[in-house]
Amino acid sequence: MNLNLSLQNKVEFRLQKDKKDVFFGIIDKEEKIDLSICNPPFHSSVEDAQEGTRRKVKNLSGKEFTNPILNFAGTASELVFDGGEYAFIHNMIRESEKFAKNCFWFSALVSKQSNLKGIYKALDKYEAKQVRTKPMGTGNKSIRMVAWTFLSENEQKDWVKERWGNK
Repeated sequence: MNLNLSLQNKVEFRLQKDKKDVFFGIIDKEEKIDLSICNPPFHSSVEDAQEGTRRKVKNLSGKEFTNPILNFAGTASELVFDGGEYAFIHNMIRESEKFAKNCFWFSALVSKQSNLKGIYKALDKYEAKQVRTKPMGTGNKSIRMVAWTFLSENEQKDWVKERWGNK
């Protein structure tokens, strides 16, 4: 952030130390956050991560490896969550509802398109007021950012006026 002056003092990174929680212990009940961005773990186990890497290496090189090097940086706790990406994001949605008035937009990267239907169903269950999906990708890899808010249109207008004035 030091190299991008327009973001100085506007972006904060927070590390969740409790593996079962996403927002509890991270967001204070009194604070206001404009955007929460999450790149969730997308493997359900270390074995799943290794299998995904084997499949990718085989597809790219045509060769099979028993123990290929994982092609993602990060520790097992950053890449693996019991139940995988879907379970993590579902937990995130459930917790985000508890902080509905503290954060304007919640967002998560979704690597598996097959998870979208269940994610949208969970967002409907927890009564998100708006949901937006932005496809992204590079090369053959496509992902999407799903963002949601629990604020009504009037609450959104009040939030912008209170937090950002006439900007």
